[in-house]
Order: sequence, then C-alpha cells, then structure tokens
Amino acid sequence: MDRIGSFQTINHIAVSSPSKVRTTETSGTNEASLTSSMSAGADSSDITGLAQLETPKDSIKTLASGLGYAEFPQVSPDGKKLVFNVVADYTTSQMFIMDSDGGKVKSLFTGETITPDNFKSFMDERKGKTDEQGTWSHDGKTVFYRTNEKGTFGIAKFNLKHSESELLVHDPNMNLKHPEETEDGFIVGYGGKPGQKFKTSEEYSDIFIADPKKGTYELITHSDGSVAYKHPSIMDGKILAHKEPKGSEDANADLVLINPRNGRETNLTNTPNADERHPFYNEKVDLLAFHSNETHDKNLWISTADGKKKCQLTFYGKAAQSPCWSPDGSKIYFVKKLDNQPEGQPFYNRQADIRVIDVKDALKDLKKQSKHQLKQLEESGADKAMIKQAEEKLETYKYFLKRYE
Repeated sequence: MDRIGSFQTINHIAVSSPSKVRTTETSGTNEASLTSSMSAGADSSDITGLAQLETPKDSIKTLASGLGYAEFPQVSPDGKKLVFNVVADYTTSQMFIMDSDGGKVKSLFTGETITPDNFKSFMDERKGKTDEQGTWSHDGKTVFYRTNEKGTFGIAKFNLKHSESELLVHDPNMNLKHPEETEDGFIVGYGGKPGQKFKTSEEYSDIFIADPKKGTYELITHSDGSVAYKHPSIMDGKILAHKEPKGSEDANADLVLINPRNGRETNLTNTPNADERHPFYNEKVDLLAFHSNETHDKNLWISTADGKKKCQLTFYGKAAQSPCWSPDGSKIYFVKKLDNQPEGQPFYNRQADIRVIDVKDALKDLKKQSKHQLKQLEESGADKAMIKQAEEKLETYKYFLKRYE
C-alpha cells in the first residue's frame, strides 16, 4: 500500500528561513473527480420530499459535559483513551484526557481531575495559553498538538510517560496547526501566514508536511488566497482534507484527497449546495466520517472511501461535528453543540459536549426507521417517485450496515 513518507524528492523548508517557503501555484493539475457530483449517481440519506429520520439516541453516549466549549476528540491507538480540548476564550484553550468509555476528566499536562466546579479556576490560571488539537502518535506514547507558546502556532508533542512537552516545529511567519502523524514519523497539518488582527489566525491556509526531527516543513498545497485547506488526515498514503472557498461566510467546503508527492487533488464530494468538513478515514471498515450541513444543520455522515455512497447518522437540530473513529471502526466520537450562546457573546460561551455513537447500533436503528417510513408511504398511496426515494434510502442504510455484519 502506498504510504506517505517517501520524501526523497521533497525539499523540506527550514523554519529558520521562512522566506523560502513557496507560495506560488504548482504545476500539478486536478485528477479526475471520483464522482462528478455526489448528487449525480450517488446514494443519499436525505432526499428532498422525504421527512428526516430521528437521531438514534439509544446508540449515543455523552462522555464529557458541563466544561464549556469542548472540541476535537481523538482516540488513542489502543482505543482506551480520549483527548480533547476546551476553549475558554480567544487566547486560552487546554487539553484533557479521559477513558474512551467515560469517567473522570483530567488535565493532559498535570493530571488534575477537572469538574464543572473547578474548570474556570483551572483555565484562569492558564490565561493566554493555547494548547489544543491533540492527536496521538501511532505508538500511543505521545500526543501532538498546536501551541501558541511562541506567539504564532507551532507544533509540539507531549510525552505521556515522562509528562514532558517539546516544541517540534515553529515559524514566526506561519501558523502551523492540526498535526497528524504519518506512519513513518512525519507530521501532516495545515497553516498559513498570521492575520493582521490576530497573529494566531490566518486569512487562508495550506497543507504542510513537517519533519519533526529536523524542525522543517514543506507546503503541499499552494493556495492563491481564494481557497483554504484545513483539517488533514491520512487515507491510503494520501492526505484527506476539506477545501473551502474564501471571501464568503456561507462558502461550502468539499472533501479532497491530495497526493503528497505532486500536490494533485481529487474532489470526493463536489457538492456546491452542501458544506462537508473534518474528514477522517478508518481502514478497518474502509469508510469516511465527516460532518455536513446537507440537511441544513451540521450532522454526522459516513461514506465510502471514494465518496460515491453516503448516509447520515445524526439528525440533530444543533451542530454535531468533528468526528473521529475508534481504531476498530465501531464507534465515532464527536462534538455536540448545545444551545447557542447569548446574542452578542463569543462562540466559546456556548456549551459543547463530547459524545460517542455506536455505528452498527445506529445503522440498525436508522434502517428500521427507513423501513417504517417506506411502509407508511406505500400505505398512504404516495406517488411512485417518493416511494422510490424511500426505497433508495432504505437500501443505503442496508448497504452500510453490511459492513458491520
């Protein structure tokens, strides 16, 4: 299997020479899309005219709540531990760790037990420190994360055995974010030049690959500012990410697959009217998980690796997002946002939980709901087109359920 890491042909950029980082377009052209459109010839769990199903609540468990604006759950390679971060304000965010099936929440760095009662004082003591977006090394001994310890974001690691942190890659002229380790020890992430208003934000971003041993990185994509690439992960030796147009608050992102050797990309979704983001691939079940607003609210979806078949797992009225697979593909951990923050207040004043969904149980529930919906339509004498849509929805859930049987 082709894997990321054969970088003999890639000239890494020393962060001490940021001016050498290329910002021009590469000569690579887009590979043919795996599907010209998800809505053309692709199965969908939400088709105009059919009532939405209900979130399979019995398949979902809340793991962490009452701490504030929780983000970015990531599961250890052995499936036993979960890291996530909570945002306190624009400059303060910290990482926490807990058992993946629930239990006490502890500070990743200090080991202190964190509860809703002591959370505020814990974060107040760390005012201005942002250490977040933690991901696991393949051996489970290290958590990689982004940190603002030198002003702009750099990539650091935390050794769990020795409780030691080390800054790996930093460039004062770039924000480097969302680290993800490749199988041979490189780091994939996204980043961009610091914005004028906030040094830890950027107007647009590109995908990079870093060598943590040398403290160097190389840009894989080369946006001209009209698009941004974010939230990369690994799929079959290529980089999975979302690509969003810039310049509009309502811009919809697509999922793309990028060849790290030549920068060529394949659009997996290509849906102008839907916003798909934060993709993760699981090799065991050969499926993608991501969140999409195709049915008006951000919810969890899964699809085949080529994007040709997809189905919706949650149907919340408020966002469910940032999915992460368990190693065996049986569960998806995610963020569930609760009530909106009061008008005029910042996003971090909103509560968000960390939850987990059992995918097989959810698919069973949704298959049952789809079957009932089809029966009702047939008994009510609905038109043939609507019945056909309901039949296609049912068959889609059956298709994905077979992956787990």
